[in-house]
Amino acid sequence: MELPTLPIPKDRNLYFSEQVTQKSIGDLVKSIIDINDNDNLLEKIYKIHNIKYERKPIKIYIDSYGGYVYQCFGLLSIMERSATPIHTYATGAAMSCGFLILISGHKTFGYKLCTPMYHQVSSGTKGKVQDIKEDFIETKKLQSIIESITLKKTKIKKDKLQKIRKQKKDWFLTAEESLKYGVIDEII
Repeated sequence: MELPTLPIPKDRNLYFSEQVTQKSIGDLVKSIIDINDNDNLLEKIYKIHNIKYERKPIKIYIDSYGGYVYQCFGLLSIMERSATPIHTYATGAAMSCGFLILISGHKTFGYKLCTPMYHQVSSGTKGKVQDIKEDFIETKKLQSIIESITLKKTKIKKDKLQKIRKQKKDWFLTAEESLKYGVIDEII
């Protein structure tokens, strides 16, 4: 019996080397959803023919200084729900939102000279006093979410994050430090 010609999985290498914006994250989210949809279809077709379909990981190569937090959170939600595993790779900078994308992979990697960076959320507030109060409350909420994600996805302890917050500084990590703190699973 001749096997049918089966559809080929989509390309799984995604490159994120820009600022986190609505457009850049929208493009990345679309690619992840398209690959998952394609894998769902392939899984069904293979099953009809009694063949087990193995989802190959989506690889996101990151070289980003970060950007907008809300858009980043949208991507993290998509990554978390992806049935196809997502592996993240820090090639150069994985800073701010880039750091969050890196640690949210199902498996995480860093090249030897990568530089992940964690810091507090930043905000540019202007307007009336009430506007500033509301922005402050929202900024504190965002910071809490970022800390929660970081604590869940890495080996970084709460006291380390509090120390960084009190010092009001950016925390740059080497690949070796990233491995030690569970920011990455493996150095390439």
